[in-house]
Amino acid sequence: MKNDEFYVLLGDVISSKKIKNREEFQKELINTCFELNELYKEDMYAKFEIIKGLDEIGCLLEKINNLYEIISLILNRLYPYSMRFVLVKGHVDTGLSTKKVSQMDGPAFHRASDLMHLLKGETLIFKMDRGSMVIDKLITNNINLIYLLKKNWSLKKTRIIREYEKKEDQKAVAKKLGLTQQAVSYHIKSSNWKELRKIENDLDEILKIISRT
Repeated sequence: MKNDEFYVLLGDVISSKKIKNREEFQKELINTCFELNELYKEDMYAKFEIIKGLDEIGCLLEKINNLYEIISLILNRLYPYSMRFVLVKGHVDTGLSTKKVSQMDGPAFHRASDLMHLLKGETLIFKMDRGSMVIDKLITNNINLIYLLKKNWSLKKTRIIREYEKKEDQKAVAKKLGLTQQAVSYHIKSSNWKELRKIENDLDEILKIISRT
């Protein structure tokens, strides 16, 4: 990429007015940003920060190797609330030296704002524009399809899957959640977890490849 060209990643809380405990949610959002900034600091030019009250966060990425992991972590931390995301590759011509997203501007931010406006009129959670229509559509549709599958999971299934992903030990999950191993097994199989995990791993590999182009 050129020196003034970056990936603008913005996240907007869905139905933020319905958040009951706004103070608690804001703490979780701040902690999530801090965790992301520690885990993926090698990918970032400007760290994640809250840029519009409780509604919006943003960062500037130099590479998108871990884009899906970043989105997944945010969704997991904020559950049962959700967030929509846009990613735009483009020029940033104001505020780069500050390393603060809230003080930056440029064509990439304008395009990201336009995409977010379009996304708010849909039921999907992701749009992407890095200047390659075919790849952009494939990545966008892949992320949205995974979201639509997980969106239909019950609270119980979601808790089971998230615990199982930590150690992949059905007995340990059953003990921790006070369930039978048969119940844990049922929810893992009915969620198509094994197949979904393969799709997610493939997506991560593709992002690593296109991040180098």
